[in-house]
Amino acid sequence: MVETKQEPYLLFYSNLYICSGAQSVCGLNELWKHTLMKHEMTTSDWEKFFQSLQMTYYSLLAAPLFIFAIIFLRAENGNAKLIDIDPEMQNYLVLLVTIIAFMDVVFLHVFYKKRMRDARSFNTVEAKLSVFRKATMFKYIGVAIYQLITIVVFAITYHQGIMALFTGLLLYSSFFRPELQIAKRDLRLSKEEFRQIDYKSEVIE
Repeated sequence: MVETKQEPYLLFYSNLYICSGAQSVCGLNELWKHTLMKHEMTTSDWEKFFQSLQMTYYSLLAAPLFIFAIIFLRAENGNAKLIDIDPEMQNYLVLLVTIIAFMDVVFLHVFYKKRMRDARSFNTVEAKLSVFRKATMFKYIGVAIYQLITIVVFAITYHQGIMALFTGLLLYSSFFRPELQIAKRDLRLSKEEFRQIDYKSEVIE
Protein backbone atom coordinates (compact mmCIF):
# COMPACT_ATOMS: atom_id res chain seq x y z
CA MET A 1 0.00 0.00 0.00
CA VAL A 2 1.30 3.43 -0.92
CA GLU A 3 0.67 6.14 1.66
CA THR A 4 0.65 9.80 0.68
CA LYS A 5 2.58 12.13 2.93
CA GLN A 6 0.36 15.05 1.98
CA GLU A 7 -2.97 13.72 3.20
CA PRO A 8 -2.53 10.82 5.70
CA TYR A 9 -5.87 11.61 7.36
CA LEU A 10 -7.68 10.61 4.16
CA LEU A 11 -6.31 7.08 4.43
CA PHE A 12 -7.36 6.88 8.09
CA TYR A 13 -10.95 7.91 7.38
CA SER A 14 -11.17 5.57 4.39
CA ASN A 15 -10.13 2.57 6.49
CA LEU A 16 -12.44 3.63 9.31
CA TYR A 17 -15.39 3.87 6.93
CA ILE A 18 -14.70 0.45 5.36
CA CYS A 19 -14.24 -1.28 8.72
CA SER A 20 -17.47 0.17 10.08
CA GLY A 21 -19.37 -0.96 7.00
CA ALA A 22 -17.87 -4.45 7.17
CA GLN A 23 -18.91 -4.85 10.81
CA SER A 24 -22.50 -3.86 10.07
CA VAL A 25 -22.63 -6.25 7.10
CA CYS A 26 -21.28 -9.16 9.15
CA GLY A 27 -23.75 -8.47 11.95
CA LEU A 28 -26.73 -8.45 9.60
CA ASN A 29 -25.59 -11.63 7.87
CA GLU A 30 -25.32 -13.38 11.22
CA LEU A 31 -28.87 -12.24 11.95
CA TRP A 32 -30.07 -13.99 8.81
CA LYS A 33 -28.17 -17.19 9.58
CA HIS A 34 -29.83 -17.27 12.99
CA THR A 35 -33.34 -16.80 11.62
CA LEU A 36 -32.80 -19.38 8.87
CA MET A 37 -32.37 -22.04 11.55
CA LYS A 38 -36.00 -21.65 12.59
CA HIS A 39 -38.46 -24.28 11.37
CA GLU A 40 -40.86 -21.70 9.97
CA MET A 41 -39.93 -18.25 8.73
CA THR A 42 -42.29 -15.44 9.71
CA THR A 43 -43.05 -12.26 7.79
CA SER A 44 -40.82 -10.37 10.20
CA ASP A 45 -37.97 -12.80 9.50
CA TRP A 46 -38.28 -12.25 5.74
CA GLU A 47 -38.24 -8.50 6.28
CA LYS A 48 -34.99 -8.85 8.26
CA PHE A 49 -33.62 -11.12 5.56
CA PHE A 50 -34.09 -8.51 2.84
CA GLN A 51 -32.91 -5.71 5.12
CA SER A 52 -29.70 -7.67 5.68
CA LEU A 53 -29.14 -8.04 1.94
CA GLN A 54 -29.97 -4.40 1.29
CA MET A 55 -27.55 -3.22 3.98
CA THR A 56 -24.83 -5.39 2.44
CA TYR A 57 -25.63 -4.06 -1.01
CA TYR A 58 -25.51 -0.39 0.00
CA SER A 59 -22.38 -0.85 2.13
CA LEU A 60 -20.48 -2.50 -0.71
CA LEU A 61 -21.77 0.16 -3.08
CA ALA A 62 -20.86 3.11 -0.85
CA ALA A 63 -17.36 2.05 0.28
CA PRO A 64 -15.72 2.03 -3.20
CA LEU A 65 -17.60 5.21 -4.14
CA PHE A 66 -16.26 6.96 -1.02
CA ILE A 67 -12.66 5.97 -1.82
CA PHE A 68 -13.05 6.89 -5.49
CA ALA A 69 -14.31 10.35 -4.49
CA ILE A 70 -11.12 10.90 -2.46
CA ILE A 71 -8.87 9.86 -5.38
CA PHE A 72 -10.91 11.97 -7.79
CA LEU A 73 -10.52 15.05 -5.58
CA ARG A 74 -6.78 14.41 -5.42
CA ALA A 75 -6.66 14.36 -9.21
CA GLU A 76 -8.76 17.54 -9.48
CA ASN A 77 -6.49 19.32 -6.99
CA GLY A 78 -3.41 18.48 -9.07
CA ASN A 79 -1.86 15.97 -6.66
CA ALA A 80 0.72 13.58 -8.05
CA LYS A 81 -0.24 10.08 -9.16
CA LEU A 82 0.57 7.17 -6.89
CA ILE A 83 3.09 5.81 -9.41
CA ASP A 84 4.64 7.56 -12.38
CA ILE A 85 4.55 5.18 -15.35
CA ASP A 86 5.08 5.58 -19.08
CA PRO A 87 2.02 6.91 -21.02
CA GLU A 88 2.10 3.93 -23.38
CA MET A 89 2.16 1.57 -20.40
CA GLN A 90 -0.83 3.47 -18.98
CA ASN A 91 -2.80 2.76 -22.14
CA TYR A 92 -1.99 -0.94 -21.97
CA LEU A 93 -2.97 -1.00 -18.30
CA VAL A 94 -6.29 0.72 -18.99
CA LEU A 95 -7.04 -1.71 -21.83
CA LEU A 96 -6.16 -4.72 -19.68
CA VAL A 97 -8.29 -3.56 -16.75
CA THR A 98 -11.24 -2.88 -19.09
CA ILE A 99 -11.05 -6.34 -20.66
CA ILE A 100 -10.82 -8.05 -17.26
CA ALA A 101 -13.75 -5.95 -16.02
CA PHE A 102 -15.87 -7.23 -18.92
CA MET A 103 -14.83 -10.82 -18.15
CA ASP A 104 -15.59 -10.29 -14.46
CA VAL A 105 -19.11 -9.00 -15.19
CA VAL A 106 -19.82 -11.88 -17.59
CA PHE A 107 -18.55 -14.45 -15.10
CA LEU A 108 -20.64 -13.03 -12.24
CA HIS A 109 -23.72 -12.90 -14.46
CA VAL A 110 -23.32 -16.52 -15.62
CA PHE A 111 -22.58 -17.72 -12.08
CA TYR A 112 -25.66 -15.97 -10.69
CA LYS A 113 -27.96 -17.31 -13.43
CA LYS A 114 -26.70 -20.86 -12.88
CA ARG A 115 -27.28 -20.65 -9.12
CA MET A 116 -30.82 -19.36 -9.72
CA ARG A 117 -31.55 -22.28 -12.06
CA ASP A 118 -30.29 -24.70 -9.42
CA ALA A 119 -32.36 -23.02 -6.69
CA ARG A 120 -35.63 -23.38 -8.63
CA SER A 121 -35.54 -27.15 -8.14
CA PHE A 122 -35.58 -26.88 -4.33
CA ASN A 123 -38.78 -27.69 -2.48
CA THR A 124 -38.90 -24.97 0.16
CA VAL A 125 -38.85 -21.19 -0.05
CA GLU A 126 -36.20 -21.09 2.68
CA ALA A 127 -33.83 -23.23 0.59
CA LYS A 128 -34.43 -21.14 -2.53
CA LEU A 129 -33.88 -17.84 -0.73
CA SER A 130 -30.75 -19.20 0.96
CA VAL A 131 -29.22 -19.79 -2.49
CA PHE A 132 -30.47 -16.38 -3.62
CA ARG A 133 -28.71 -14.76 -0.66
CA LYS A 134 -25.38 -16.54 -1.25
CA ALA A 135 -25.43 -15.85 -5.01
CA THR A 136 -26.24 -12.16 -4.59
CA MET A 137 -23.58 -11.78 -1.87
CA PHE A 138 -21.00 -13.35 -4.20
CA LYS A 139 -22.05 -10.98 -6.97
CA TYR A 140 -21.93 -7.89 -4.72
CA ILE A 141 -18.49 -8.74 -3.35
CA GLY A 142 -17.14 -9.62 -6.81
CA VAL A 143 -18.17 -6.25 -8.26
CA ALA A 144 -16.95 -4.33 -5.17
CA ILE A 145 -13.51 -5.97 -5.31
CA TYR A 146 -13.11 -5.08 -8.96
CA GLN A 147 -14.25 -1.53 -8.27
CA LEU A 148 -11.42 -1.27 -5.73
CA ILE A 149 -8.95 -2.55 -8.35
CA THR A 150 -10.29 0.07 -10.74
CA ILE A 151 -9.76 2.76 -8.11
CA VAL A 152 -6.11 1.73 -7.68
CA VAL A 153 -5.55 1.92 -11.44
CA PHE A 154 -7.25 5.33 -11.56
CA ALA A 155 -4.94 6.54 -8.77
CA ILE A 156 -1.97 5.42 -10.88
CA THR A 157 -3.14 6.82 -14.22
CA TYR A 158 -5.86 9.49 -13.63
CA HIS A 159 -7.19 8.15 -16.93
CA GLN A 160 -10.70 9.23 -17.96
CA GLY A 161 -11.36 5.78 -19.38
CA ILE A 162 -10.91 4.25 -15.93
CA MET A 163 -13.28 6.84 -14.48
CA ALA A 164 -15.85 5.81 -17.11
CA LEU A 165 -15.25 2.14 -16.28
CA PHE A 166 -15.86 2.75 -12.57
CA THR A 167 -19.07 4.63 -13.41
CA GLY A 168 -20.15 1.74 -15.63
CA LEU A 169 -19.59 -0.78 -12.82
CA LEU A 170 -21.55 1.49 -10.49
CA LEU A 171 -24.46 1.62 -12.93
CA TYR A 172 -24.27 -2.15 -13.41
CA SER A 173 -24.56 -2.63 -9.65
CA SER A 174 -27.75 -0.57 -9.60
CA PHE A 175 -29.55 -3.19 -11.71
CA PHE A 176 -29.51 -5.95 -9.11
CA ARG A 177 -30.73 -4.42 -5.88
CA PRO A 178 -32.02 -7.14 -3.49
CA GLU A 179 -35.75 -6.56 -3.84
CA LEU A 180 -38.75 -8.85 -3.44
CA GLN A 181 -39.67 -8.63 -7.11
CA ILE A 182 -36.14 -9.53 -8.20
CA ALA A 183 -36.19 -12.63 -5.98
CA LYS A 184 -39.59 -13.58 -7.39
CA ARG A 185 -38.43 -13.11 -10.98
CA ASP A 186 -35.04 -14.83 -10.72
CA LEU A 187 -36.28 -17.76 -8.63
CA ARG A 188 -39.59 -17.95 -10.53
CA LEU A 189 -41.54 -18.20 -7.31
CA SER A 190 -45.15 -19.28 -7.46
CA LYS A 191 -47.90 -17.03 -6.11
CA GLU A 192 -48.07 -19.09 -2.91
CA GLU A 193 -44.29 -18.98 -2.41
CA PHE A 194 -44.17 -15.25 -3.05
CA ARG A 195 -47.02 -14.71 -0.59
CA GLN A 196 -44.88 -16.32 2.13
CA ILE A 197 -42.06 -13.80 1.74
CA ASP A 198 -44.09 -10.73 0.75
CA TYR A 199 -43.68 -8.68 3.92
CA LYS A 200 -44.56 -5.44 2.12
CA SER A 201 -48.18 -6.38 1.41
CA GLU A 202 -48.80 -7.10 5.10
CA VAL A 203 -47.41 -3.69 6.01
CA ILE A 204 -49.82 -2.06 3.54
CA GLU A 205 -52.77 -4.02 4.91
